Amino acid sequence: MKRSFYMRRQLSCAVGLAAFACMCTCGLLACTSPDHKSQATTAATQAAPKVEPVVPVDAGPPVRLFASAYVVKVRTGPSKQAPRMGYLRTGAVLMAKTAKPVSFETCRKGWFELETGGFVCSTTEVMPFHGKRLPERRPTQPDLTARLPYPYGYAMRRNTPVYRRLPSDEEAAQYEGYKIPGVDAGTPAASPAAAAPDPGPAAAQPTAATIGGDAPANTPTTVAPGAAAPLAPPAAGGPGSGSDEPTSAVDEGPPTLASLMAGSDSVLYRRMERGFYVSLDREISKGARSYWQTQATGFIPKSRLLLVQGSEFRGVDLEATGTALPVGFVLSKNTMAYAPNAKGKLHAAGAPGYHFMFPITADAEVAGRAFYVAPDSKHYPVKEVAKVALREKPPEVKDDEKWIDVDLTTQSLVAYVGAKPVYATLVSTGRIKDELDPLRNFQTPTGSFRINAKHLTATMDGDHALDGPYSIEDVPYVMYFQLAYALHSAFWHNSFGRPHSHGCVNLSPEDARWLFFWADPPMPKSWHAIYAKLNGDGTRVYVHGETPKG
Repeated sequence: MKRSFYMRRQLSCAVGLAAFACMCTCGLLACTSPDHKSQATTAATQAAPKVEPVVPVDAGPPVRLFASAYVVKVRTGPSKQAPRMGYLRTGAVLMAKTAKPVSFETCRKGWFELETGGFVCSTTEVMPFHGKRLPERRPTQPDLTARLPYPYGYAMRRNTPVYRRLPSDEEAAQYEGYKIPGVDAGTPAASPAAAAPDPGPAAAQPTAATIGGDAPANTPTTVAPGAAAPLAPPAAGGPGSGSDEPTSAVDEGPPTLASLMAGSDSVLYRRMERGFYVSLDREISKGARSYWQTQATGFIPKSRLLLVQGSEFRGVDLEATGTALPVGFVLSKNTMAYAPNAKGKLHAAGAPGYHFMFPITADAEVAGRAFYVAPDSKHYPVKEVAKVALREKPPEVKDDEKWIDVDLTTQSLVAYVGAKPVYATLVSTGRIKDELDPLRNFQTPTGSFRINAKHLTATMDGDHALDGPYSIEDVPYVMYFQLAYALHSAFWHNSFGRPHSHGCVNLSPEDARWLFFWADPPMPKSWHAIYAKLNGDGTRVYVHGETPKG
């Protein structure tokens, strides 16, 4: 596999004052993009140069193109000065319109025009080929029919190593205290002095209840962030450079992402804190050990990761089911439904379950308690139900236009076409722990916005002054609508219906996938990201209401 950490380009963008950075569930947000600028902003403000493609007269049958770089920029014209429309990721296969390049301007091996639209440079980013055999092994490609596009692993222990390549047994002994089979524990390779000590006992292994469980209180101790960028390799001479061992909490206080990085000359790339997440490619065995290779081409001992699936919750497709608003979602597994008897008195009729959805046909008050009534006459306590109601179409929205309504008060989202609601669900927006403390006030911004960029997945990492470092590779279905604030999937918790993020709008995996492919701009096949403005207007997003405190 030619791809390595050093083939990746760092994604970064400045998003203004730190107080306004999006911080989704685990720390201050570090918003990033493939070339040190906000690609959404750059793409929206750049004017496309007038570059006329030089199409070969005898082009022959079109070739296929294999994305060989970690990020392959798709441009509006065959020039590196042309604005970016989006990007591909390693392993994507697309068809070119011609067999030969259409231009060689600023691209030594030539530009190809994609059948999906846009131009890519074949010098370092894509490889033209014929036939079915791919030019090199491709990583696991995203499964767009599954709940999550990739397999994901949860780091169960602090100091979990991420290697640049498969380590030898001696290297594993050095960096993680691995006991080599058949080697005496007193030999230098496996001695405590040579091993990198774990700072503490193994953390308790998360259970199904702690990851995607049914109670908000049972989420992992490390929660997640809110904007995106593929992880970058350690820069030569950067933090940790020249040393095999990273600075850790044992050495110099609380860890940071920089202190977890190893030197560029080490087989060790970085270490992970408990609660970090990685997207996975494939399982590999070496000797007596098994490793996961990550999408970012790192190697992690299999025993250090727990595979996660994310919440099974999903909202209701109003069109497909013929359901009308308002609807209610039960917010606790302990909530009881009540049914009236012949005398009109209510008696317990069982617990329908966490996130149970029912149409609301009426409001009722019985013995001083307020209830929502379902079509089967069952009553549900108002205080334990999130009611999702119809909202009037904003005047600027056309009758056939898509728009998204996010209600902070009810922690709900409804997708509309004109005045017609088509999908309703619960979300988790920014949590407010202390309105006067910027580090504890994570209010999601209110107002009228448009989706300006869509990323199939994007890595979210950063350092938070209170919570410490966080890292979640390839957060799925990210749609930016204001600076670094985004709608995106959150597979690390199941608190939908309550504030839980650090500013972004968290959706369940199934809801995020549905909304991503419904919203505009549409994502061309095999692309990994697309920017609005150059690809048509993004869907409107309205955020309103008052976030519940706490």
